[in-house]
Amino acid sequence: MARNGRPEPRTIGYSDVSLDILGGLLSFYARSMAIALNRDYDQAISEVELAHGHGKVSVLLMTHANPGIRPSVIAHFAQKDRSAMAKLIDQMKRQGLVEQRVDSGERRAHELYLTPRGEELVVQVRTIVQEQSDRFFAVLDRQDRADLLRILMTLYERHVTPLPANVPDRKATT
Repeated sequence: MARNGRPEPRTIGYSDVSLDILGGLLSFYARSMAIALNRDYDQAISEVELAHGHGKVSVLLMTHANPGIRPSVIAHFAQKDRSAMAKLIDQMKRQGLVEQRVDSGERRAHELYLTPRGEELVVQVRTIVQEQSDRFFAVLDRQDRADLLRILMTLYERHVTPLPANVPDRKATT
């Protein structure tokens, strides 16, 4: 018995556990790998002030690449709803990483820009996320990684949104 009065959990072997239909479902493996990937990613990015919350790296990198981008466009590609995106941007504004400006031509539209502090962070974040991705997927050879990227890009385009024409390696998906 454990100190809390509950029986100790038994440790069992799991090599003979049946996954039932799950063992043949792409969705099971995709969800399981998404969880593993998120855990690894969160650990890799934990030392950066962007840690603790999903979507901040997307906001940072997409704003850097597209000064004046609207939050709704980032939300579209990052699969965030508008209220979640508004919270993320508010957090990043408080951290001094982004600023929002009203579009002079369309008063209700807001544009995002990185602050000098945000611009400095881009270099560090880019390095971390590239190294994390390379390390996590290093179990696959170069061709398998390219094939996986092509497959994921195809799924993204069919189930999420069309990719912009300037996405690297986009030609491999068509």
